[in-house]
Amino acid sequence: MTIAVTTPSGHVGSHVVRMLCQAGVRPRVLLRAGRLTTIRPLDEPMPWVDPRDIAAVATGRLLATDWSGRQVQAVHGPADLTWTDAAAALSTATGRTIEARQITADEQRAALRGAGLSEVVIEGIIGMSAGFTPEQPRSALTTTPSSLVGWAATHLRPAL
Repeated sequence: MTIAVTTPSGHVGSHVVRMLCQAGVRPRVLLRAGRLTTIRPLDEPMPWVDPRDIAAVATGRLLATDWSGRQVQAVHGPADLTWTDAAAALSTATGRTIEARQITADEQRAALRGAGLSEVVIEGIIGMSAGFTPEQPRSALTTTPSSLVGWAATHLRPAL
């Protein structure tokens, strides 16, 4: 049996990879192939956020006594990175050459099907990938400290 983790750097994916490795299973992490693929333009900057920063912001907001009701708090990481910048950061952190590569939505669908995902899940991933606009603009409040390089060196490199 082959287990492919399509988003090993994501919040859930990083935990899945770690737990599979602890269980003695070596999942196929798609970054091992040396590619960071996306259907987004490679030169389009976007936030890259360490899950620990999300947890810290969420915990701080939940424990604060000065609010009630519903509030949205963006978490943007330390800097917006293009996909090419992100691939370079991952290369630095993992010691492996990783290149950013733009693929079509149909190529992404095929890769996800090949990993055994259902059509509903595939279309959900494609939909999330098709357009991302932060709800709140970057500010001192939304900018968090942990870099992609730091996160990848700590969490992704051991999984490769």
